[in-house]
Amino acid sequence: MNDSLDTILITGASRGLGANFAKVLADDGFRIIGIGRNKNNLEKVISNLPNQQFNHQFLELDITDEISVNKQLSDFNLYGLINNAGIANTKLLHNETYSDLSNIIDTNLLGSLNVSNAVIPKMIINKRGKIINIASTLGYRPLAYVGAYSATKAALIQVTKSQSIELARYNICVNALAPGYILTDINRDQLGGETGDLLKKKIPLKRFATVDELDTIISMLLNTSNTYMTGAVVAVDGGLSTGL
Repeated sequence: MNDSLDTILITGASRGLGANFAKVLADDGFRIIGIGRNKNNLEKVISNLPNQQFNHQFLELDITDEISVNKQLSDFNLYGLINNAGIANTKLLHNETYSDLSNIIDTNLLGSLNVSNAVIPKMIINKRGKIINIASTLGYRPLAYVGAYSATKAALIQVTKSQSIELARYNICVNALAPGYILTDINRDQLGGETGDLLKKKIPLKRFATVDELDTIISMLLNTSNTYMTGAVVAVDGGLSTGL
């Protein structure tokens, strides 16, 4: 098996969207390397992926640790990278502490760059690769109480566009997926009740998405036949970003 042709690395793979991406892409025939900070959850996700004959792998790794990221990832030959790991909180921007902001920026923005920067050199040598940055509709249409998170996702959208320009000469395509509100086990309680009802009113489809409604899009973005798409930001948000 040639890792550079069929291996995809996914950050934040121990739960939520990352775990679902791993399942979908393993089913598509890719070898998966899952990264996260919860070893037990990671092991459970990876050991239950389809096509176990591909020798899927997991790594317990903090993506904010640039030295460790470089040490553990720089030797990987990859076809694809999904920068999915991210954190959020619910505070007004003027109430965010320096520590709050550092944690969000270090994970959502700098952590993604740490991982990308570690694996891009091998992609350049291979002259082939795909990077998918998981942004958010909130990156260009923010709401109150999620300003810090929204700012990092806006930055990640610009990172995507910059990387797509810089890496195009090496046949590396870089795109962003910008989900709206996706129901997962992580946020199900938060999106329930009155708060969830208010948010649904802002969505033209009047509902939240389920994780499987991203399956087709992530498969398309990583499909080996998808060779001319780069610098795009694909919104899957029930129409949330289309109007006021």
